[in-house]
Amino acid sequence: MESPMNTFTLRQIPLPVERRLRKLAHDSSKSLNKTAVEILANAVGLGEERKKSPKHRDVKSALRRWSLAEYQEFERTTKAFDSIDKEIWRA
Repeated sequence: MESPMNTFTLRQIPLPVERRLRKLAHDSSKSLNKTAVEILANAVGLGEERKKSPKHRDVKSALRRWSLAEYQEFERTTKAFDSIDKEIWRA
């Protein structure tokens, strides 16, 4: 059983480290905190152990930002759902 989660503050993080951490978080569509925790876990040799822990059953892992092309494709392919076929829905 995992111990409770603790919180602490890191100070005097060099600007290049902060920039790289933020880029890694952005590129992986993860929060800055989650990215930092994963890096720390790997650095202290707990990366694999952490990955094997039970995952929450929610949709967060499936969510990510769409590219403009993906958004436009979604809009194009779902446009038919914007109208009602009155012939089918006659009372």
